[in-house]
Amino acid sequence: MNGRRPFPTTSNQIVTEPTAKKMQNGHQKQPDHTAGLTAQEQLAFDGLKRLCEARGLTKRPAGLAKEDVSDGLNDDATLLRFLKARQFSIDAAMEQFQESWAIRTSVDAIRGYDTIDVDIFESIRHMYPHWSGRRDKRGLPICLFDTTHLNADALARYSKQRAASGLEATRQAIVFHDYLTRFVLPLCSSAAGRPISSAVYLCDVGTLTLRQTWSVRGYAQDISQLLATCYPEVIDRVYVLNASAYFARIWAVIKKWVDPRTAAKLVIVQSSEVMDTLLESMDIEDIPKQYGGRFEAKHRMVPRLDEETRQGSGCQGAVGEEVLLPRGPIKWVVDSIQVVNENGNRNSVCEKKVAVAVGTQNGKDRKEIVARHGRAETPKTVEGDGAL
Repeated sequence: MNGRRPFPTTSNQIVTEPTAKKMQNGHQKQPDHTAGLTAQEQLAFDGLKRLCEARGLTKRPAGLAKEDVSDGLNDDATLLRFLKARQFSIDAAMEQFQESWAIRTSVDAIRGYDTIDVDIFESIRHMYPHWSGRRDKRGLPICLFDTTHLNADALARYSKQRAASGLEATRQAIVFHDYLTRFVLPLCSSAAGRPISSAVYLCDVGTLTLRQTWSVRGYAQDISQLLATCYPEVIDRVYVLNASAYFARIWAVIKKWVDPRTAAKLVIVQSSEVMDTLLESMDIEDIPKQYGGRFEAKHRMVPRLDEETRQGSGCQGAVGEEVLLPRGPIKWVVDSIQVVNENGNRNSVCEKKVAVAVGTQNGKDRKEIVARHGRAETPKTVEGDGAL
């Protein structure tokens, strides 16, 4: 992905009305995450949204750049995840949503996403499940994690950081998980042509021992609490792979630290059953080689997109090649394109979503275009000459 261009703060692109219509017709409409709800569920969603609007929770969050989209923060998909987690109870969903935003605000998470050092972001990847760049048969992103890497040194560094600065540790954890909700899930929605709001996790526990289980207690409690509070329903399923004969004893210990709704989504898989189990929901090209598939996957790898995902998401790259995404955080922004009518007047604007790599490198802000996709919305009338 060499040759990524910096993202301009304002767009200088100007197109004619016929071109704007072609752009609009050539892109998919934004997925409707509420499609398929029952009448009662839709009423609950509408009620939650009205309540959030009344309390100012659907306004642009403080710190969000003017070109940023709110995907993964306070958009419809996010509100619906909180509502589902609370069995469509408006009051309970509202309470949890407010709690999650109190946590985000306390650590300035939005600014943190834009300013985190890319190397620090990549070091966090070592501690959490991360997207491989592949999707299952339903279009859900496949995230990988191997407990082998939760060794004594890694856990000691984690504990030391939390002891030194709990707020900074929380901030970094939120920034890393926002990568999934702010970038990956919208990308997968575009690639699939339908709403994607959750991910599948492959967690290899083949080397996990009962002794190590006690060592990861603090880590397990932290990540479970964070996911349950700030990222409800983001997990569709967790495949616990290469479970040993004595894993039942290990699970009896870990289960006490895991949110019950998350625990219910675990699928325990012994070594002899891994390949057959994964093939039920994944293509062999997207299953890591260590589990019998054809995908070359490594711990801490940056996402490597297949051709279908690349084309569907608009990521840059040659036809037929796999694409490695850049290191560090990526977010979606809106690029406004001025439209000139037949009289030569700039009187409307159409908008496209653009993926931009952010964060800092060597102390300098990074803004590099990763993908140009998203929908071209119905042109919006602009007062005057339409200058942005």
